[in-house]
Amino acid sequence: WEFLKQYAGPTEQISTAAEALVGRSTTLIEALKAAAINVGRKPVETTDVAAIKEVEARAIGGDIESHGGVTALASKAVARNQKIGKENEKTNLRDVIAEIDMRVTRDREVTSEDAEAVVQAELNHSPFNNIIPGGVAESVTAAYKLNCNPCNISL
Repeated sequence: WEFLKQYAGPTEQISTAAEALVGRSTTLIEALKAAAINVGRKPVETTDVAAIKEVEARAIGGDIESHGGVTALASKAVARNQKIGKENEKTNLRDVIAEIDMRVTRDREVTSEDAEAVVQAELNHSPFNNIIPGGVAESVTAAYKLNCNPCNISL
């Protein structure tokens, strides 16, 4: 719990992610969709790919290399974005996650282990060692918190 509290902050700091999930299923894929609502206009970056890969692998329950899912699409978007100078022409997170329902056919409820793993994946690929406010890791953490409500934890 301490790990999640350290990087995801208290509930008040992730209210945007939690608000995007209200009324939605709190599954891994729904958490990705919440991230698209929160920060969907930002260009896809390596940090996003790492977090998306962790979410997708956990949602389908295994190896995503042969899956051709949203992680592959996000990786291609990052490579494309690195070649483009104009911000408004880059592929954004919303564009990538819009493909999720066609590319990922399995899903499940978010657990604390999922939240920790996604936060860690995002941190490991962040040049500034932080998670993106309203991004994938924060949205997965918010989904977990909604799933365990009421919990005896204070994240």
